[in-house]
Amino acid sequence: MKYSFHYFLLVLILLPACWAKKEHTAPDEIIETMHITDIYKYINPDEYNNNTLVMFDIDNTIVTSQTDLGSDQWFDAMYEKKMAEKNIDTNQAIQEILPTYKQVLMKTIYLPVEPETVSVIKNLQEKGVMVIGLTARSLDLAYRTAEQLHDVDIHFDNTTHHECPIKYGDDKPALYLDGIIFSGNYNKGEVLVSWLKQVHYTPKKVIFIDDKLKNVRSVEQALHKRDFPFYGLRYGFLDEHRKNFDWNTTQKELELFLKKYPESRPIPA
Repeated sequence: MKYSFHYFLLVLILLPACWAKKEHTAPDEIIETMHITDIYKYINPDEYNNNTLVMFDIDNTIVTSQTDLGSDQWFDAMYEKKMAEKNIDTNQAIQEILPTYKQVLMKTIYLPVEPETVSVIKNLQEKGVMVIGLTARSLDLAYRTAEQLHDVDIHFDNTTHHECPIKYGDDKPALYLDGIIFSGNYNKGEVLVSWLKQVHYTPKKVIFIDDKLKNVRSVEQALHKRDFPFYGLRYGFLDEHRKNFDWNTTQKELELFLKKYPESRPIPA
């Protein structure tokens, strides 16, 4: 009986610590969402400050092209066809389709995905939240990307740390520029963690919204290893539109484009 009582006391002492540990190591959340305003559900009233980091993917998350030409789904379709027709690695396939993609991108007009997209980003910035872009676009598209976003009144360079030219990797490195992390071919999660370390920033909450589940998972896995509290929003507003992508129609549009613009202006570095 004496030992049972001591055991009972030991359990009472250890239980709070066990609960705390369980809460601390709980799996991070990945949530399916159809609307960008759902971000507000995961920010408490006292969290509107720079201890909260909100990150936005770009293509098919905050902006989209007027037609499928110049779209993310068009890029993916070109990549898949290139990989299927040639025995080449990922990097080579991307390098072979990039010239055409860049040429089209120089003339592509982008629109906000939802009517509320721009106001959500501005509202978070005005309330002091750390807001950045996290895109798989490569560094050589940085200038044009910023230009396209500014055309729809999205300005990630309003955020803190925008003067830090942080890079990650060799050859074609990922880079943080004007409030946007351009991860290129690198894992979005690992690039983000490297950026957080280099700018000495430890947010109390991280929220990332991206239309591709693999990107949300890569960030979740990278942050979970390092104990960052994380909410990943897999954004599906354009899922149906993406499913309806038609390669033949887009190729005809590309042919007309190349006749109209046989030579586009060079891409600034």
